[in-house]
Amino acid sequence: MKNYKIALVETSTESVHVYSRTYLPRVGIPTLAEILNKLGYSCDIWFQSMPGFCADRLLSYDIIGIGSLTNTITNAYKLADYLKKLGKIVVMGGPHVTFMPEEALEHCDYVIMGEGETAFPELIDAIVNAKSLNAIKSLSYRLPNGDLYMVKAEDVVDYESLPSPNFSLSSQVKNNKIPPIITTSRGCPHNCSFCSVTPIFGRRYRFKSNSQVINELRPVLDRSVCFGDDNFCANSKRAKDLLQEMINEHAVPLRWSGQMTVKAALDEDLLDLMQKTRCRIMYIGIESVDPETLKKFGKVHEVDTIAHCIQNMHKHNIGVHGMFVLGANDTPKTAKQIVDYAITTDIDTIQLCSLTPFPGTIAYQEYQSRLLHKEWKYFDGMHVVIEPFNCSAFEIQTAIVEQLQRFYSLRRILGSYCRGRSWRIKYRAGGHYLIHRWIRENSEYLERLRNNFYKTYMKEKDGFF
Repeated sequence: MKNYKIALVETSTESVHVYSRTYLPRVGIPTLAEILNKLGYSCDIWFQSMPGFCADRLLSYDIIGIGSLTNTITNAYKLADYLKKLGKIVVMGGPHVTFMPEEALEHCDYVIMGEGETAFPELIDAIVNAKSLNAIKSLSYRLPNGDLYMVKAEDVVDYESLPSPNFSLSSQVKNNKIPPIITTSRGCPHNCSFCSVTPIFGRRYRFKSNSQVINELRPVLDRSVCFGDDNFCANSKRAKDLLQEMINEHAVPLRWSGQMTVKAALDEDLLDLMQKTRCRIMYIGIESVDPETLKKFGKVHEVDTIAHCIQNMHKHNIGVHGMFVLGANDTPKTAKQIVDYAITTDIDTIQLCSLTPFPGTIAYQEYQSRLLHKEWKYFDGMHVVIEPFNCSAFEIQTAIVEQLQRFYSLRRILGSYCRGRSWRIKYRAGGHYLIHRWIRENSEYLERLRNNFYKTYMKEKDGFF
C-alpha cells in the first residue's frame, strides 16, 4: 500500500483588513492535522501568511487539503488549480466552499462541507484503502458522469473529544513561538443575519474541558493570548468557571483578549474575573446604535445597554473594541452617528464595516441581487460589495474611510492616554496606519465605485451571477 503524504494549508489574502497587524493562524488545520497524526498518517501543515511558505514545497505531497475563508478563496483557488494541474489530489474546506461546493469543484477534487474533523479522515481512509465514498457525510465531489454528489452531515462533531491543535506539525512554527490563540468553544444560539457561524456549526454551544484549555495555555503564559471563540462569554457560568480555574491553576497569561456580547458586560462577577485574569480588551459586536438596524441584524441587545456595557468594561480597566456594521439602508450620516457615539462613549478602538453577505448567511440570501460583484477577495468587511438603498456604494465607502480617519486621527491618538489603558495609544496608532495603508492600496477599487464600474459591468454581462 502506498504511504500517502498529506499537507494541510491555510491560505491568506494580500488585502489590508481589520486584523492585518494582528494576524494569528486559525486552529482548525492544526487540530485536523493532529487527528490525522494520531491515526498514523504523515501530515504537515503550512500557513500562506507565514515566512517560509512556497507552493512548490507542496509538490512532495500526495493529498493537499486547503482551508480558506471567503476573502482568501481567490488565493485558495489559484493554489488548488496549480496543484491539481500537476496531478495532486486536492481537497478544500472552510466556510466559503461549504456553501459554494459547485464553484469549488471547478478547482479541486473534493469539498468537505462544515465541520471536517470526521469527514476528512474518513475521506483519507477511503482514498488510501480504495474504499467507497458513499458513506462519508459532509462530502461533495463530481461523479464520473459530471453530476454533483453531495451529502450533508446532520450530526455535530463532539468538540470536547477533539485533540488540541498541534502547531509543531508546521516547520514554519518554532517550538518557543506557538501562536497564542486558543479556541474553547464552538457553535452559537444566535443567528445574526451577516454571520456564518450558526449555519456551519449549529446553534448549540460545545466546549472543551477546562483542563484541556489550561493545558493549551501553559506554553503561552508569557504571551498576549487571544481566545478565538466567536463568543467567549456565551455561557457566563462556564466562562466564570474557566477563569476561576485559570487563577487556581496559576494559568493566567500575560494578558488576553476575546469576543463577547454587549449583554455579557452587565455581569459584574464575570468582569471581576476577567480583570483578575488580566483581560486587556474585548471585541464586542455592537453593530449599530439604531434600534431598528439592531433588530434587522438579529442582535438581542438594546441601544440603551451599550453605554452601560462600555462603562462597566472601563470600570474594570478592560478595553472595548467596538465592532460596527453599516447595513443596506444606512447612509453616510449613519457612519458619522456611529463614530460620534464611539467618541462620546470613549470606545477604545473600533471597526466600521460595510454589510458583507457571505455565502450561507441570511444576508447573502437577502442581498444577492444587490451584489456589485463576486470578486471574493473584497469580501472582507472593509470593501463595500452591495449597492445600498439610500445612497451610492461610493458614498458609503467614502463615509467609512472618512469616519475611520476621524476616529484614528493623529490628534485623537496623541490625546488617548488613559490610566490603566495606556496601550490604546499604540492600538489607535495601528488603526491610523491601517486605514491610510488601505486607502493607498485600494485607489483602483475606490475609482471603480466612483465611476459606477460594477453597475455598468453587471448590465453588460447578462447572467454575470
